[in-house]
Amino acid sequence: MWSGKSLCILLIIALIAGGTHCYADGEDFSEGGFAPLSLQWQKITESENTSADSQYCCGSGPLRESPVDLSHLIGKKIRSLSILADYPSKFDLRDSKRVPAIRDQGQSGSCWDFAAVKSLESSLLPEVAKDFSENNLKNHVSIYDPEGFDFADGGNDLMAAAYFLRGSGPVPEKLDPYNPYSFISPQNLPVETRVSDVPMIPGRSGPTDNENVKWALVNLGCLYSTILYDDQYFNTGTNGYYNPDGTTPNHAISIIGWDDTYPASNFNTEPAGDGAFICANSWGTNWGDKGFFYISYYDTLIAKRISAFTAATDNTDGSYGYDTLGWVNSFGFGFADASAANVFTADADIEVTSAGFYIPQVGTSVTASVYLNPDNGPVGSAPVATSNGEVYQIPGYHSLQFDLPVKVKKGEKFSIVVDFNTPDYGFPIPVEYPVPGYSSKATAQPGQSYVKTSTGKWSDLTTWDPQGNACIRAGYRLISGPKADFYAEPTSGSAPLTVTFHDISTGNPERWLWQFGDGATSTEQNPIHTYTYNGVYSVTLTSDTPAGESMMVKKNYITVSEPTKIIVPDDHSLIQEAINTAPPGSAILVRYGYYPEKLTINKPITLIGESSSDGQKPIIDAQFTGTPVSITAAGVTVENFSLTGAWSETAIRPGVAVRGNKAVIRNNWIFENYAGVRFESVVGGILDGNIIWNSTSNAIYGESSSYLDISNNTVVWTKDSSAVRLVSAYNSVLKGNAIAENKKTGLSVTGTGMTIYDNYLNNSQNVALTPDTKVTWNIPKTTGPNIVLGPYIGGNFWATPDGTGFSETHKDENGDGFCDEVYRIGGDNVDELPLAIPDSVPPSASFEAEPRTGSLPLTVQFRDTSLGTIESWLWDFGDGTSSSEQHPVHVYENIGSYNVNLTVTGPKGSDAELKLSYITVTGTGNKYILTLMPGWNFFTPPKSLSPGSDTAALFGSIETSGHSIFEFPNQTWGWTKVNRDTVLHPVTGYWIYSKNRVDTTLWLDPVSGGKKTVEPGWNAIGSPGIGPIKAKDVMSTLGDSWTYLIGYDESMQKYEDVIIRKGSGIHSDDRLLKSGHGYWLYATGAGDIYAA
Repeated sequence: MWSGKSLCILLIIALIAGGTHCYADGEDFSEGGFAPLSLQWQKITESENTSADSQYCCGSGPLRESPVDLSHLIGKKIRSLSILADYPSKFDLRDSKRVPAIRDQGQSGSCWDFAAVKSLESSLLPEVAKDFSENNLKNHVSIYDPEGFDFADGGNDLMAAAYFLRGSGPVPEKLDPYNPYSFISPQNLPVETRVSDVPMIPGRSGPTDNENVKWALVNLGCLYSTILYDDQYFNTGTNGYYNPDGTTPNHAISIIGWDDTYPASNFNTEPAGDGAFICANSWGTNWGDKGFFYISYYDTLIAKRISAFTAATDNTDGSYGYDTLGWVNSFGFGFADASAANVFTADADIEVTSAGFYIPQVGTSVTASVYLNPDNGPVGSAPVATSNGEVYQIPGYHSLQFDLPVKVKKGEKFSIVVDFNTPDYGFPIPVEYPVPGYSSKATAQPGQSYVKTSTGKWSDLTTWDPQGNACIRAGYRLISGPKADFYAEPTSGSAPLTVTFHDISTGNPERWLWQFGDGATSTEQNPIHTYTYNGVYSVTLTSDTPAGESMMVKKNYITVSEPTKIIVPDDHSLIQEAINTAPPGSAILVRYGYYPEKLTINKPITLIGESSSDGQKPIIDAQFTGTPVSITAAGVTVENFSLTGAWSETAIRPGVAVRGNKAVIRNNWIFENYAGVRFESVVGGILDGNIIWNSTSNAIYGESSSYLDISNNTVVWTKDSSAVRLVSAYNSVLKGNAIAENKKTGLSVTGTGMTIYDNYLNNSQNVALTPDTKVTWNIPKTTGPNIVLGPYIGGNFWATPDGTGFSETHKDENGDGFCDEVYRIGGDNVDELPLAIPDSVPPSASFEAEPRTGSLPLTVQFRDTSLGTIESWLWDFGDGTSSSEQHPVHVYENIGSYNVNLTVTGPKGSDAELKLSYITVTGTGNKYILTLMPGWNFFTPPKSLSPGSDTAALFGSIETSGHSIFEFPNQTWGWTKVNRDTVLHPVTGYWIYSKNRVDTTLWLDPVSGGKKTVEPGWNAIGSPGIGPIKAKDVMSTLGDSWTYLIGYDESMQKYEDVIIRKGSGIHSDDRLLKSGHGYWLYATGAGDIYAA
């Protein structure tokens, strides 16, 4: 769904002509220009899909295309480097301990992220082992970051390079643990190392063009590369992969070695020859060969794109640069020779040590110079330092060191001037500027970046694009003595609080003295200290370097307190605010209310909802933009909430995502989410007493997790996947759960040490097991009652919707509550004590009906879903009629809203269920057919609807794939869910999702037309009347107080061209508004719009 802000962005994009620099073949570039953008990027923009949402892999999200065209590098050889004449037939970086551990990206489009970080970590191995934060990289390049790109998720190697080279990372994993469901990461975390080079090795031209790759593996470590992944090409027996048809990559992996003799017969489709690259994936150790696999040399895309990330080995403190979004395109004058420069102002006393720049061509020659106080654009009378000429065989980003550093005083201007020669390539200068859909946040100012024209004069790059900068950076060292510094985590929490301290002092300290403020000290570089008592503590670090001592005192740095109780909204209006301020160990009480939030819980706290007087739970609604609750810390409890609205177009979003050990999820209602609860790589967790319904994917999912206790939950109406799926689960228990009426399988299990007993299973297929899975399906006979109120606990109750389940059809002659026969589930899986139908169980009334709304005469099928031993049924349909059938069909002859009551009676008593206003019958007024298309629909009632048929219950039979109906009352209220009892107003825009094309009948009031009051700003309105009408006629009552109208094309699932007041052509306000369709209206004043 679109926010008001998103609509403004959409409108601006629609109105601005051009926006990308693209030149036809043969164009004269002597006056300067930008290189044509890559063909893949142009294909995306031509299809108006600038977010590249089609490039998904396995539900994990998109690999984003870059505008930079590197196709000219394919097949080029690295010359003049130490290429071995005869590489070994097999090489594996694991043999030299240069491959970081396999990690799991989870349900996020971050394969590129993991491949980039793995390459950087590999460059430090085997001497230094680091674990950098993929989460920090993922979130700091997203649209939600001030320096991010235009995507909510997904990325590529150049986006990762921009993040590293601007100094945003890498940061330690433990300071920003991976969370596939998060969008925001902390700012200004300490950076552990600096990235100095990002070599981009020329891609292969064919299956035998492997020399460049082998050189890079030997010399650089793990390599970033991309493929087109499709499950059909993966051989699960050999872990071999070969796609003969790929043209556009969708997944990034790491190349870690090669095997020239890997048999061609190991692939599902046999390639023309032997040989494969050894690769690492980012899907955890349960995929492939413990996370590794082989890709054939004959795969069409492997090693077409290759990058590496190299950690700096010097002691540079940072760099100056303007290209926060990195290399977006290249600039030139049509010749191989070109010069560019950046002018900087020092914000401290520094020594300039290096120049950094991207290289777009093999064999590029570079010379770099430094000028102080340039007075002729970027230059002055003479440079104060000039590097030796360097020829770079490998494109990508490189740092060129100056023989002697250049001292620059604080406030003094200096420039870096780079002369390029790129053989056979006329765009030598990598640049950053706004490319819509990719780098819209790029900014520049005159006087920052310059290029030397073909006439030899310097000209400001903003002449060609007002937001254009050259990708040139200045590496520097601070001129200062040694400086002690440190950070700690955590810095607050309940006693006893264990804190890890990290030394980040400059000046190469050799000795350390820590004073923790509670009388304790340490001489370790990175000590761990436990505070026993409550209090606020100042911490002192004294570091001793060859240049002298330095001391850092952080006053009141560590806060140790008793567990805190926080109340929302009394203390904080937002739950996330309360979480952010709460010390570890705190309890947060959330009063009943509606909270449109996406929570990230990264510390051990207890989050408890307070129910309303009628038993409703506080609602946390992600509004189909993410995950309501994401848990990354150990020891978190979430209890008594309604969790809904988990959705994303690019990844699986559950109601609760658990990536922290020993979480407790208890007594929640989890409904209308893409998935219910997901445990990913956790040890210990409790899921107890929850009701989970209307999940599109798995209601309960556990992967690579152990010691889970899944008890007493109700799981119903899961749509497209197994209701409960446990993959590689270990030593876990499922008991006391009701898993029923799910469209697919009830339980899908792989793993060992699983015990599943005392569950009520009633699905068309209750269990799906792999041949090697062995589960314990019962415990020894134990005094009950069991889940169906029998006298003993043992195994499970096996039912099916048609009443032919094992427990329903097998006898219990001795009355112990177990079937007299064992239930053989398959293979070695046997329930030795399957539960039988008890002789007599107290009844519990429950029922459903379909349809629940419609025009008269309305025929309704009622279905009894009661539990217990039942002998008779009595239905009261609310219209004066009744029935004693179990599943009656009733016809309503009159318009109205009807209460329905079912009373069931058995040997142990009676029970009743009453549903108020359960059936709605419509039918008066003028008939109007509203057609809903597959996908999102922006619709309106063209006139007032007839009483009795004027609520959202009209759409109760629409298959919405878990989506709710939305309205946009005004900019203050924003997006609001429409309940089934909400009255739908005329000339008002509503959003509804339909799985199929559906014709829906509306009954229009023949007397009252109705109106819509608009406010300044964005309004969701509708076209009035039952026929087309000119936009200016509809808006006539507003006079000049409106500006734009934007419609939505349901058949194409995109917005239409904007209508502008007094506009012309496609923007003319003579255009017709379509009956029954919604429109976004931007008004500059208040007024009314009337139905025709």
